Amino acid sequence: MKKILSLHRQFFRGPDGFQKSPVKSFLIFLLTLGQLSYSMPAFAAEPVPTNPTTDPGAALKDAKPPELSTYKLEVGDSFVVTVDGYPEYSKDRIPVPVQQDGYVSYPVIGLIKVTGLTVSELQDQMQLAFSKHLPTARVFVTLMQPRRTILVFGAIETRARGNLHVFEIGQVYLLQALASASINYERADLTDISIWRDGKLFKRVDYIDLINKGGPDILLKDYDTIFVPSVFQQRPVRVIGAVVAPGAYPITAPEVPVTQALKLAGGSRMDFADLNKSEIITSEERIVVDLTVENVEAMLGPGDTLYVPLAEAKISVTGAVEKPGQYVITEPVLLGQAIAMAGGFNEERANPKKCLLTRADGTEEELNFDQVHSEVYLNPKDQLRVRERTRLDWRVITFATSFVNLLVTVLIRYN
Repeated sequence: MKKILSLHRQFFRGPDGFQKSPVKSFLIFLLTLGQLSYSMPAFAAEPVPTNPTTDPGAALKDAKPPELSTYKLEVGDSFVVTVDGYPEYSKDRIPVPVQQDGYVSYPVIGLIKVTGLTVSELQDQMQLAFSKHLPTARVFVTLMQPRRTILVFGAIETRARGNLHVFEIGQVYLLQALASASINYERADLTDISIWRDGKLFKRVDYIDLINKGGPDILLKDYDTIFVPSVFQQRPVRVIGAVVAPGAYPITAPEVPVTQALKLAGGSRMDFADLNKSEIITSEERIVVDLTVENVEAMLGPGDTLYVPLAEAKISVTGAVEKPGQYVITEPVLLGQAIAMAGGFNEERANPKKCLLTRADGTEEELNFDQVHSEVYLNPKDQLRVRERTRLDWRVITFATSFVNLLVTVLIRYN
C-alpha cells in the first residue's frame, strides 16, 4: 500500500514537488496500474473454483447435522410442509405429527406412511404425490427438532425434576439414557436391567457384559421405560419363627441390625418366642444371638435370615375333664380348644357353667363355657379348672329321711 501511495505522489507531482497536468498524470497512473497487475500477482484475488455439475443446494445439505440427513422418522416426530405457490396446502406454521400407526394424513395426498423414511425421502414422495394433482407445486419438508422422552427409575440418583429424561435429539441409546440418569453403583444390580416398551418387557440387558463387549448399544424409542433393579431388593432379609409377621423384607442398606429386622416383622410373639436362642442364618454359617440383651450388635445382610425359635409354652386344664394336665401350645387357644385338648368334659361330674380361669399374673375370672367358649383365649401359663356339679347321695337322703321320721314318731308318742 505504501508503494502505491508513493507511485501516486510520483506521477501526480514532479520531482520538484509541483503538481503535473491532471490529464497527463491520470493517463500515466492508469498505465502503471496495468503493469503492476501483471508484475505483482500478490495483489490479484484468487479465482473461486466452480463446478457446473454441482447441485446448488449441496452446500445447504452438507451443512445439516449428519444425524438429521440419515435420521429416519419415528412415531412422535413432527415436521412442517411448505407447498410453494399453494399456501392453502402449506403447513409451515403447524407441525404435522407422526401418528401411532406411523402414518400422517395430508390434504390432496391423503394417508402416507412416514416412519422409516428420511426427510429427503419423505419430501420426494410428497412431491411425487402432489405432482399428480398440482404439476407446478414444489414441496419442501422440514423436520422439527426430534424430542425423545425416556423414563429411568430404580437404583439411580434422585433428582428434583423426577425420573423423566427428555433428549432433544432423534436417536437415544441405552448407555446415553443411563449416563443421564446417574446409576447408583452401590445399590444397582447391573446384570439385570430391563427395558419396557408399550407396557411390555422389551429386553433384559447385562450392563457389565455390554460394556465389556463394547456393544452393540440399544436404540430406544420415545417413552421407553428403563428399570435398574437394586441388589438389596433382589436379595431381601427374611425373618421367620415366633414373630408377628414372618416373611421377606427388602432393605436399602448393605446391612441392618437384627433388632431392626425384628421390628420389620412386627416384633416377637411375646411368650411364644425364645429370644435368647435366636439365630442368624447365612449362606455359610448359623450364629446364635441373644435378643433379650440391650444394644445387640449383630447385623443382617441381603439374603440372610433371622430365626426366632418357639418357646415351650404350656397351659393347664384340670377339674372335671377327661384328661386333666398341661398342654403345649404354639399360639393362643380358645376356651373350647383348651377343653378339647383335655379330652372334653366329664359328663357325669362337669359343670360347664362353672369354669375358673386363672391368668399367668394371678388374676381369676369365672366363665360360663356355653357363652364364651368361642371368645376367650388362653395364653401360656394360664390355668383352667372345670368345677364339678353338685351330686345327690340317695343313701344319705334316705338315712336322713328315716331319722327324721323316727324322731317325729318318738315325739308324738311321748307327747
